[in-house]
Amino acid sequence: MAEKKLNILMMIHRQADNSPYCFYVHEQAKALKKRGHSVTVISAVGVMPMMEKLRPGQAAVAKRTPKHDVVDGIAVYYPRYLTLGNAGEKYLGGRLLHMAALPVARRLHKEKPFDIVHVHMLPRDGHAGWLTAKALGVPCALTVHGTDIFHYFIPGKEPWRRNKDIADGVDALMAVSSLLMSRVAPYRRLDKISRVVPNGVDLSLVPEKTDNTPRAVISVGTLKARKCMDRTLEAFARLAPDYPDATLTIVGIGEMEAQLKARIRELALEDRVTMTGGIPHEEVIRLMAKSDLFVLPSWGEGYGIVYIEAMAAGCIAVGALKEGIEDTIRHGENGFLVPAGDTDRTERVMRDVFEKGHAYDALRERGRKDARQLTWDTNAETVEGVYCEAIERYAKR
Repeated sequence: MAEKKLNILMMIHRQADNSPYCFYVHEQAKALKKRGHSVTVISAVGVMPMMEKLRPGQAAVAKRTPKHDVVDGIAVYYPRYLTLGNAGEKYLGGRLLHMAALPVARRLHKEKPFDIVHVHMLPRDGHAGWLTAKALGVPCALTVHGTDIFHYFIPGKEPWRRNKDIADGVDALMAVSSLLMSRVAPYRRLDKISRVVPNGVDLSLVPEKTDNTPRAVISVGTLKARKCMDRTLEAFARLAPDYPDATLTIVGIGEMEAQLKARIRELALEDRVTMTGGIPHEEVIRLMAKSDLFVLPSWGEGYGIVYIEAMAAGCIAVGALKEGIEDTIRHGENGFLVPAGDTDRTERVMRDVFEKGHAYDALRERGRKDARQLTWDTNAETVEGVYCEAIERYAKR
């Protein structure tokens, strides 16, 4: 643990979901607090004219979000800022978010100076956090998570100049997977701090003893095209006639919900496939602990916490090749990897596990042990080291 207890300012925009602001950032904040550091979060809330009509989901989140709250002992501030969509982000970056956050940051910094600003996600948030750190005169650490890189650092296409400047300008850059780091590293000087720091799993939510039901498949994620839930459903439908005891549970909400429900009816699988909608995180993990296979052959995955949660809960995990989860899943050793969205290969893996059953007990146990090493406590310890190195270099500079 660092000799000095740090005063950390974290920044991430308010997510339009049921988390207090962003669940994985909150888990990291709690773990850092557990290590004795002081953590404050500024989570700016985007608002816009006619928001209730244009973006009713985000409007509902904004309406129920207070200006200030204390969540698990962590002070969280929710200033409002004008969001102008993709066009606004292209031309202004995170300036509007920065302008909303800066008065709060300055007031808190005056009361108790921050040692470092840690901002999550690159384009808009990264810009806002970088500007805020400069204004406070402290170093800035940035963690990139997935969509913030996949949308803006595309192989063969030059990123926006501002995004390159942010990637190179922050004092420390962390990525949750090697894949994401490989996208950003070419735009960052070799002498600057760059670290791969995977996300963690909250083991307090995972049952120590699991009761995995044979041939029970679960898939968890936002119901959008890149998650390939429809491909998982099709693979399961091919297997269903051969394995009458097999079931599929799909957890999540999103734009493909109606399409998936209609397809389940067409396949006459209403009694075999369950769609839960959005359910509490604890319940998701309980369902994982009762399942045999976790299947999510999605693309555009920066890492994917759900994979390691499922593995820790005793599921055999099936992820996608050439995605962030390759850092953890080793095909045929502790899980399986298939080409993203490949129905044939997904079916083949599922059928093999259904057929051979206990032959994969050792693989399941390896996955369970590997995932349980990726805790938020481990994540926080690594992040703490990055902070200390960044602060030391900043002071010398």
